[in-house]
Amino acid sequence: MNFCFILGNPRSGTSLFRLMLNAHPQIVAPPECGFIQWNFSAFNKLDFTITKNRNSFAQAVLDSKKMETWGLTMDELTEAFNEVSIPNYQSLVKAVFCAYSKSKGNTTQPIVAVDKNNYYLNFLEEISSAMPNAKYIHLVRDVRDVANSYLEIEKKNLKGKYVPNLETSAEEIAGKWIENNERLLNFLDDKPNLVVRYEDLLIRPKAELEKVALFLELSYHERMNLFYHHNDEPQEMLNWKEKTLQPIDPDRAGAFRRELDSHFSDQLWNLAHSSLNKFGYSR
Repeated sequence: MNFCFILGNPRSGTSLFRLMLNAHPQIVAPPECGFIQWNFSAFNKLDFTITKNRNSFAQAVLDSKKMETWGLTMDELTEAFNEVSIPNYQSLVKAVFCAYSKSKGNTTQPIVAVDKNNYYLNFLEEISSAMPNAKYIHLVRDVRDVANSYLEIEKKNLKGKYVPNLETSAEEIAGKWIENNERLLNFLDDKPNLVVRYEDLLIRPKAELEKVALFLELSYHERMNLFYHHNDEPQEMLNWKEKTLQPIDPDRAGAFRRELDSHFSDQLWNLAHSSLNKFGYSR
């Protein structure tokens, strides 16, 4: 099984993109959970031919933040681990993804496992060490639409354990967006990676998804465009990801031009135009 990380600044469409990939019958892309990074230092060097160590890892995975949203059981994980022919950290990580796929009723083993988590932006070297042969997809969205999304969430005054904590000023939003995307460009320079613009996914989804499938060494499948019929986002997260329940709306590309205060938009452009230009965005 091949492995791929989806990385991007928050509110860049990574959840929508995850669902598109997860809808492909040969891909498993579960809801976000950072168990790979959280458990790497404690378990990477253990001898997983020993049953006790496999069981300890299974319990640590289940105890990981957000893993409850996957709905896996100890029995499902230990069964998946026991089926691995060469048990090491990488193969057991993949077995967790296989267990999730199986729990959703899939009878064939996926060819590609995909892990989407914006949290990994702060642990790039560690996830690279944990999964050394991984591919990477860098999803980028215009900072002005990112800011528009941030402010929409702020207005909702959401409550909950996993509600995102987002910046609100132009300086903070632009600064973090620049930092995250420039860091990804530098980190991925010598790794197998594909840059995908969120706006292109909205405007020409089939063409972009065909490109993504080719990068993952698969063929495009029409279910990818019908992701909303296969939505497995946890209920709490749907409070700020409700658009993933609907078909793609191409009008959301560049929505900031209609919805964001023009002065705020100009501030963002002036702060981030150098990085925006790198990704083909214009004023």
